[in-house]
Amino acid sequence: MEITGMHHLGLTVSNLERSLEYYKRMFGLEPAFIANGDGEELSRAVGVPQAKLTFAFLQLGNATVELLEYDNDRQTQYGLRNSDVGAPHLCFDVPDIDIAYQELLAKGGDFYSEPLRIADGPLAGCAFAYLRDPDGLTLEIFQKAADGGRG
Repeated sequence: MEITGMHHLGLTVSNLERSLEYYKRMFGLEPAFIANGDGEELSRAVGVPQAKLTFAFLQLGNATVELLEYDNDRQTQYGLRNSDVGAPHLCFDVPDIDIAYQELLAKGGDFYSEPLRIADGPLAGCAFAYLRDPDGLTLEIFQKAADGGRG
């Protein structure tokens, strides 16, 4: 098998309309499209009996983020901690972490803490900060090292 890249990262949200508004307001991301799906074949494919969902693709440079809202009986509160197996986070490259942090903070960004600057190791010179989206999913802003290092 040959893998040629990553097509998209999918995140299930509780309210697609609210999430789309958030990602537009915070990051300027607009959906490439919004679509619906249901039926027996889709239910088998996604492993959700009687699946009915609405989803949107957001283009983020050379990556795509898929936001999905299921209209099924489901857990509507995200309860995983970053240390829990399967807890995802979506990371955005930013050229200046301080500017990005201040802009997102002014827009109501719910950050865990101020940016952390990495002093040593393979990511020395990089900086990051985690924040939560409306469902509590973890997002990250990340500034690469000035020398173009590994980060």
